[in-house]
Amino acid sequence: MTFEINVPKKYDMLSSIHAWIYPDIQPVPEQTIDTSFYRLYPFESEMVPVMITQYTSGQQLFVDYFAQSTSEEEIRRCIIHTLGLDVDMHGALKRIRNDKTLNVIFPGVVGIRPYQSPNVFEALIKTIIQQQVSYRAANILTRKLILLLSQKKSFNDKMLYAFPFAHNIVRHGIDGLQELGLGYKAKYVHGVAELIQRGSLNLEELKEKEHDKVISLLQPIHGIGLWTIDTLAISGLGNFNVFPYSDLGIRNLLGRLYNDDKRLTTQEVESLVRRWGTDQSLVLYLLMCADVLGLFGNKSRQQNHKRS
Repeated sequence: MTFEINVPKKYDMLSSIHAWIYPDIQPVPEQTIDTSFYRLYPFESEMVPVMITQYTSGQQLFVDYFAQSTSEEEIRRCIIHTLGLDVDMHGALKRIRNDKTLNVIFPGVVGIRPYQSPNVFEALIKTIIQQQVSYRAANILTRKLILLLSQKKSFNDKMLYAFPFAHNIVRHGIDGLQELGLGYKAKYVHGVAELIQRGSLNLEELKEKEHDKVISLLQPIHGIGLWTIDTLAISGLGNFNVFPYSDLGIRNLLGRLYNDDKRLTTQEVESLVRRWGTDQSLVLYLLMCADVLGLFGNKSRQQNHKRS
């Protein structure tokens, strides 16, 4: 079964995805091969294998999938959300184009839209794994988790993967997660999965809540602090009005760009980004993507972009 999705002008699917997922460290559970993106998408009654292809300079995505009970419209909505196709980037892109320090990256970020996880549980577990490590290290750890615990299915001669269910993570145990290399974060990951399994935490409900309420609900959970919650807002809740200003990667990058290569404090970041007004969070998102993609040239640290 197939359908097409029209995309914003100059949209670049692979760059948008590779700003978060290294092409040489897969599956996480996402995979990219040539001009296509693959994964199992979770829906209420089934895991749906999906292959999305964008040909060079194409204004359409070509979606190939197989579903027994999930409608085409449900799959379409999920893809539009996860690829950030409904996020308005015009203001942030205008800020970058008009900034004499940043306009060098404009051609490389003009086609980027925010890539998000299809559900909040996946986004939160990935964000916990990203704590205190580089993007690359987080991808390596996530890949180990996927290969060991995730559901998989063959589709179009490719093996596609899903993100593990909470009960799979709980059953594997804290010791098993530590053996994957998660260290102390194994307790955090296991704890969240246990809350989900017991029905004590409904993460999908957070999408409808104000950010202050999200903080009050998540911060009491062991291993979840403000950085994790602010990052989750972007990667899982679709809230681009907040940003993890304490992020070590963005503090280093802005220091290299605006402060003679000296890392900024969180307060200095908050002061600097006021110049971008209400677009500041999306500007910072694009700057992080540009850093990971190496668009700043010798000012980029894409191999060691560290979190929190």
